[in-house]
Amino acid sequence: MTENVSTEALHKRPWKYVGYRGFCDFVVSDNDFFVLRRFSQLTARVLLALQDELSELEEQLQLLENHLSDPASPDVHNGSLREETSETRLELIREIDKKLRAYNELVIQHSEVRSRPRVPEKDISSISNWFHNYENAIHPPETSYIHSHGDLFAVVPKNKTPLRRLLEQSSHFRLWKLWKKAPKIQDENIHYTSDQRIDFFVGMINTTLGLIMLIVPLWLLAFVGKTVNRLAIITAFLVCFLSLVTFTTIARPFESLGATAA
Repeated sequence: MTENVSTEALHKRPWKYVGYRGFCDFVVSDNDFFVLRRFSQLTARVLLALQDELSELEEQLQLLENHLSDPASPDVHNGSLREETSETRLELIREIDKKLRAYNELVIQHSEVRSRPRVPEKDISSISNWFHNYENAIHPPETSYIHSHGDLFAVVPKNKTPLRRLLEQSSHFRLWKLWKKAPKIQDENIHYTSDQRIDFFVGMINTTLGLIMLIVPLWLLAFVGKTVNRLAIITAFLVCFLSLVTFTTIARPFESLGATAA
């Protein structure tokens, strides 16, 4: 990671030779490692505060307009923006505009962040292992974000099928040499895998199982005479096929049903 630095010096002063430069090299080397916090609780607090401030401004505007439209009040044109004579109302609307923009922007931004899937435990472990291998390279309080498991999101999430997520729970599967690819940074502690190879392998499993679901019942029906038995075979394989599509692909429920019906 750092040239012309002895291993002993690297381990004694990682905060000098590794630091954020080394950590950023690691983080950007693979999308799985680029993980941040949502700050969901803080965002909720800010949104609730903005909501309350807007409610107060709304009440103030309502009270002001009730006063301006009161028969006992001086005649004021309440139906024109160009001929507005109430400076108080203008200031209120300008303040509402600022608060409302901040509120809406934060709602939209946070809804996008909240919609991202949770970070898999294996990716959190990878980052935690880097902090462990390069202890004190990053100031410890600044690494505490990685412990907020439920509040983490990947900047560039990978859309993986349930089957692939199941297979990747096995460290033997993840570390299989067949998936290994050339590292982007020189670090013997980091194992990089090829998404293309894994996806191709999972795709081959899907194709094989799909062919079995389609071909096997045809042969079974050829040797079964009774209608009830035929219906039982067709029903069983339809259920299996639907389960297969749901489990091995990222298709939505109606798409899975459509594929099964076809």
